[in-house]
Amino acid sequence: MTTQMAAEQLSQFSLFSLLTFEEAKIIAPFFQEVVIPAGTTFIQQDSVTAHLYLIVSGITEVKLPLIGPLGTTSIAKFGPGECVGELSLAKVVRRSASAVAEVECRCFVAETQVLIDAFERHPKIGYEVFRKLAEIITDRLVATNMMLRNSASQF
Repeated sequence: MTTQMAAEQLSQFSLFSLLTFEEAKIIAPFFQEVVIPAGTTFIQQDSVTAHLYLIVSGITEVKLPLIGPLGTTSIAKFGPGECVGELSLAKVVRRSASAVAEVECRCFVAETQVLIDAFERHPKIGYEVFRKLAEIITDRLVATNMMLRNSASQF
């Protein structure tokens, strides 16, 4: 895939929607395209990894293990144009949940430290990406709070 094609595709993701084409061209080379087979856990809860996944096609389910015999619960599903692993841009810590390819997924993947290094060299790009990251995290927190409220209201 050419840098130009990759830059055009990056603009389809909310996380990079504020970038100009020229700015997207700067970070496009840091992404590699991967295919994740259906049923594959590609982010494991409690692992310390630092990769950002942009979902080009397919559906990814984010699962959280429950305490006790209940197993796991699905907390979200994400599809084309969305991302998972985005928290590693802000801080590399143990993953808080697992991500599983519900169906075969085609993703763009980048090491977050490589992106952060690019943001330090190009502060405007970093600012725009982190501005969108804050929006994404806020939206997901609100959705999780609503899910928790609805679940707790059933008791």
